[in-house]
Amino acid sequence: MYKIGELSKLCRIPVKTLRFYDAQGLLSPDEIDPFTGYRYYSAAKLATCYRIIALKELGFTLDEIRVQLDSNDNEKIVTALDAKASELRELIERTQKQLRRMDTMRNNLTQGEGNMFDIIIRTAEAFRVVYHRKTYPHKSDARIAAEQIAASLPRILVGKRRIVINYETEYREEDFDLAACVEVLGSVQTGALYEEKLITFGESTASLICREEELDEAYRALIRHLGEIAQKPCGAYYEIYHEDGTVELKVPVCPLILTPSASKQEQAMPPFEDDPAAFGKWQLIDVVPTREHFVYGKPKCEHLDGVNNICLIDGGRPYWVISGWTKGLLYFRSGMNDRTKCLPYTIEQDGEHTFLFLQMTRESDGVYPGYDVPDIYVYEQIERRHYASQEELRSCDDVDLPFVDDPDVHGAWRVVDFVKDSALFDPENPTYPQEQLFVIQLQFAPSGVLIFQSRNMVNSTYYTWTAGYVLSQRNRTASAYDIRTIAGKQYMFWEWKSGDYAYGNKKPSYYVFVKD
Repeated sequence: MYKIGELSKLCRIPVKTLRFYDAQGLLSPDEIDPFTGYRYYSAAKLATCYRIIALKELGFTLDEIRVQLDSNDNEKIVTALDAKASELRELIERTQKQLRRMDTMRNNLTQGEGNMFDIIIRTAEAFRVVYHRKTYPHKSDARIAAEQIAASLPRILVGKRRIVINYETEYREEDFDLAACVEVLGSVQTGALYEEKLITFGESTASLICREEELDEAYRALIRHLGEIAQKPCGAYYEIYHEDGTVELKVPVCPLILTPSASKQEQAMPPFEDDPAAFGKWQLIDVVPTREHFVYGKPKCEHLDGVNNICLIDGGRPYWVISGWTKGLLYFRSGMNDRTKCLPYTIEQDGEHTFLFLQMTRESDGVYPGYDVPDIYVYEQIERRHYASQEELRSCDDVDLPFVDDPDVHGAWRVVDFVKDSALFDPENPTYPQEQLFVIQLQFAPSGVLIFQSRNMVNSTYYTWTAGYVLSQRNRTASAYDIRTIAGKQYMFWEWKSGDYAYGNKKPSYYVFVKD
């Protein structure tokens, strides 16, 4: 048996700490002399001391260590170790973000930008405003308009702040979609000129403070910072002007999802409920962060990339990427995993125009990030015709081409990339990792037979070929191929005429192959 001082020397733990462990129920002595009060510890307690030291070095708290000492269940101990490992990984991630932010701040200060904006993400208070939204030639015009609105209101109801809501989502030099606002302290009879509304923010709002003359630089700093911390703006930008020239710049944000989510159980489609307003063909005209951003004739997204045309078939029948539909819901097949996701929609009439607002969520595919908050895809109805099946909508090529041999294409071609435009291909920097590509190989036989190998099949009946084209009788497509020599190596660019081409009227993308 060892006295407490002897145990202290053996395990290099101060006597005071050993007494504290005793009081906390972590390390009780085997015996206590009733006359002297001396504590005596067996040699086995040395192992307990080592366990405490080891767990403390791993970051466990004393309460967590007590639970582990009391447990002889290895499964519970492993669970505790896994939980602590997860906690430490999160700490590493937070620390890395902090270090990246510090590097950015330092670079900004040392490379000539001058201003260091303190950007925080918190909840933000709601406040009531009177506002007027229109297209202003210059941003400063909205600021002037806010003061004119304030002058027209009863002074007792006018608050101290003036607000400009910026609904633009891309860079512009003129003709801005803005709302000039004045904070009000109560209900106001606005008449026909102005509207009253309660401005609310989401759970996470990014904010910074600047001077009015620093706003352009502040915008750039805020957008850059959100990119560095994997956050996405998901609402309008708010410029809140105070009396002394101080400006708060705010925007609601949501986190980007950088890694593919775990497999989710697909939601079963409910029984079909007809929606007479939904049938027909719809064309994508804008993509906006929120419904509030949309103004007909003034698109926020100049480069639309998505499902450009959709058609809702009678009876909720499937069509291309739409697995089915019922009133208020579209079921979309997305990505190469062919997962179906349920997307809510609403339909609104505005004069002669009918719009469908689709809440489009996007999950990360490991190459492009996803996000928690959906974008709004805005479609305009361009045709009210009823369709009984998707075959009425398919675009077809002339596939009755005679066979003409092309010796240059004979043999097996292995996939190396997938690009939207053949001019964008860079052999040294592929757009997609090969393991994410659907098509694996094309093998051209001299007889016109083509063996098509993808992730889920090898087939020699769907496709044939002739000089310059791969033909599919099943899909009724004639996909052109082109062989080029780049850096001494032969590459083949093959038009990928998927449903995007057959049903969506989109220009084909290209699979890129190299000859084995």
